[in-house]
Amino acid sequence: MKRMSLLSRRSLLAAAILLLAVFSSRVSGFPSGLSYPATFTLKHGEWYDSWGFNRNYYGDEDGYMPNIAYETLGTNRELAYNIGESFKTSYSSDVQRAVAILKYVQRWTSYGYDEDNVFIDGESQIEWAWNADEMAHMFNETTNTVAVGDCEDMAFLCATIYIAAGFDVALVLAPEHVALLIWLPEYANANYYWDILDGRGEGWIWVEATGANNPLGWTPPDFNDGDWTAYPLNSIISKVNYVPRAPQAEDDVTVTASIATESGQVSQVILKYSTNGDIYRILPMALEGSLYKATIPKQPTGTLVEFLISVTDTEGNVSESGKFSYTVGGLEIPGFPFESIIIGLITGLAVLYFLARKRPALPRPMHP
Repeated sequence: MKRMSLLSRRSLLAAAILLLAVFSSRVSGFPSGLSYPATFTLKHGEWYDSWGFNRNYYGDEDGYMPNIAYETLGTNRELAYNIGESFKTSYSSDVQRAVAILKYVQRWTSYGYDEDNVFIDGESQIEWAWNADEMAHMFNETTNTVAVGDCEDMAFLCATIYIAAGFDVALVLAPEHVALLIWLPEYANANYYWDILDGRGEGWIWVEATGANNPLGWTPPDFNDGDWTAYPLNSIISKVNYVPRAPQAEDDVTVTASIATESGQVSQVILKYSTNGDIYRILPMALEGSLYKATIPKQPTGTLVEFLISVTDTEGNVSESGKFSYTVGGLEIPGFPFESIIIGLITGLAVLYFLARKRPALPRPMHP
């Protein structure tokens, strides 16, 4: 049994792109409230659904990762979510429920390449993603009909079912592959327990539905280096920022964040902050426009301030961000803040990466 830290295995480029996402305030998809099923429109040679997401490509603001996960959650709940709720009713044990869900998806799905199975307006699609409800409507237990899809299709289906069954879920974007993590530290049979830097430590286990016999918690050897990105789905705490970035003793510090929840309804958002490792103090965060906001009061020079954001939805689910920190009296170059230098360097790396980026190769099934 091995325990791995995702950060320790990340490449420098992946870290740079992660930092770029923080500074440039890129946002993942949120529940759109539009109708199911989606219709598809051809734009610039690629197919977009009625939520405005590109079904032919995983990346960018409008790519399918992780955006289309939200088409079957919150106010968009439908068949796949109902399946998950039935598992929550049938199994009192989290471990037994988690195992049963994976076996269920493996039973009613079959791996197939998009170019052989997806035709839009008569044209074969080299790359395509179905959302969870589209997959759920494809299989029929009465007629013994299975749904055919590839890795991202099965991951989206699993994600909605697991969330509805009461699990915290993160989608995984790996080289040429999409999979799933669930938070289940009490599960005894995983080969790796992952830390995705959400503040909870090692306890995320892999869900690999592309092979009919893959056991719960088995991370395929191709991905045990941690060179992949995780997208937590239950609560999205994004665009976290604090101003000023190099606070001095006379400065209050304003913290803002964008919040979305799987249930679609936020009940409470609080900011927890500590000074020099002392106990956490609590500040309510108020919604102003599209962002939640709170202000940490001014502190003496040299004070280490650590803070995190906690979100409670209307169903009582609580999620927390990772920790952020700053030291009062940090250096700042007049007229040219240090963060601008960092952003410039990171942007340069990211531009080089995206210019060299190729469209994803066909995903392949994983077998132990």
